[in-house]
Amino acid sequence: MQKIMTKEEIEKKQNRSKFILGIVLVGLMLFSTAGYAFFQSSKTDSKKISYGGIKFIFGEDGYWHFSINNNDYATQYNPKEVENISSSIFAGLTAYSGKNLYFSADSNRESIDEINRNIGRFSERVQLACVDECEEDLPVKNCTENIIIIQETNSTSLIKQEDNCIYILSSIQDSVKASDKFIFDLLRIKNA
Repeated sequence: MQKIMTKEEIEKKQNRSKFILGIVLVGLMLFSTAGYAFFQSSKTDSKKISYGGIKFIFGEDGYWHFSINNNDYATQYNPKEVENISSSIFAGLTAYSGKNLYFSADSNRESIDEINRNIGRFSERVQLACVDECEEDLPVKNCTENIIIIQETNSTSLIKQEDNCIYILSSIQDSVKASDKFIFDLLRIKNA
C-alpha cells in the first residue's frame, strides 16, 4: 500500500524536485558556457602566432595576415610552417622596389600569384618571361634582371639566388610553401 500524503507533503516534495532540477540546469548552463569560452579561446589562440616580433593572424579567408612598416601582407603559410625549407638569398625587398619583376614558371601559377600579391606592388611592372630561350610569346630574360624562376623538382624544396635570379625549387604541392618562405626571407622575417 501506498502512503497517503497530505497536500503540504506533496507540495514540499514537488518544490524539492523543482529546486534540484533548477540547480542541475543552472550548473549545466554554467559548465557549457565555461566550456564554450575555454574552447573558443584556445581556437582563437591557435589562429594567432608571433614570429620574429611580428604578429600573424589567420583570417577567415584562409590566409595568414601580418603587417611590416605599415604594409599588409597575406600568405597561405606562416613562418613556422616553412622553417624546414632551405634558403640562401641575400636580396631584400629594396631589390624589387620600383624595378621590373619577371617570373618564369614550369606550370604552377599559384606560386606566382602568392609572390605577386605580396611583393609585386612594390615593383614598377610584373610580367611573365622566359629564361635564355622561349617557346611562348614572352620576353627572354637572364640573371642581369630581376627574375624569379619557379621550377618543379622531386627533391627537397630549396631557394637560392644567382645574381638577380631567384630559383624556387620544390614539388608542385610545396611550391606555394616555398614561395612563402621566399617572401619571409625577402622581408627579413627571422625568429629571434
